[in-house]
Amino acid sequence: MKLRKLSAVMMAAILATSSPVSSYLGEITAFAKKDEDEDEKDYSIGDASWDTTEDSDGKTHVYATWSEASDKSTGTITIYVDDKNRTSDATSGSISASTTSGKKELTSYIKKINRTGEYTFKITAGKKNKGEDEKSSSESDVLEVDSDFLKSLASSSSSSSSSSSSSSGSSSSTPGRSSSSSSSSTPASGSSPADAMNGGSQNSSQNSSQAPNQESTSRDQWQNWAPYGWVYIENGIPVTNRWVVESDGKWYHIGTNGFMDVDKFVDDEYGHHYVGADGALMY
Repeated sequence: MKLRKLSAVMMAAILATSSPVSSYLGEITAFAKKDEDEDEKDYSIGDASWDTTEDSDGKTHVYATWSEASDKSTGTITIYVDDKNRTSDATSGSISASTTSGKKELTSYIKKINRTGEYTFKITAGKKNKGEDEKSSSESDVLEVDSDFLKSLASSSSSSSSSSSSSSGSSSSTPGRSSSSSSSSTPASGSSPADAMNGGSQNSSQNSSQAPNQESTSRDQWQNWAPYGWVYIENGIPVTNRWVVESDGKWYHIGTNGFMDVDKFVDDEYGHHYVGADGALMY
């Protein structure tokens, strides 16, 4: 009798460990552990300050810098001029950055605001630390901006224009040229989506919602497949999941879908990078 009871107990234990219920309990435990790890992450940022540099052309680049957080979260940057929020003057949305990047170029945003005065910025983490009521944030020192400073600002790759503006032209237009250019023309030296967004004419008599022009071409060139985005044609085939460098030294990343990545972080074997709203590599 005792032997039968012992066998029954052992069988119940085996069933318990191999049953769907046991598997479900294991998943719950794993999720609980994951949530616990999430709670322990540190999104604290501090030491916000301005940093300005000059490029080889003598033009000024302005960066927001801060002490990097231990863990990654999307952060939001707000620009103030004489203590008044002017972010909406520079972009229709918010200015985003990663808490772990520690740096973001704001040159184009300042150019868009185009005001003299005392500039400050505030960066706020997108997530709260465990046990804290508010998200971590940091306010910068003052950057004095006068008319001469505004004139010295570079044409930064950190464009605050919407990425959709790059697709308002002909679906087969060459970046950096007007939409009247032939789709089979070789791009001008240094032409790129950034050039098109930051000054190239993109007016078009065609409907921007038309399907992409998928006509094969033997030349290496950018094509604007409005309204979907920019592609890079190489030997007649759109490239995917790789970097493309222009003659002016600007780098652009083509995603796995074949379209140029914009305003996002890109991870590859070389590290963690950020491409601006015009697709150009920022850091």
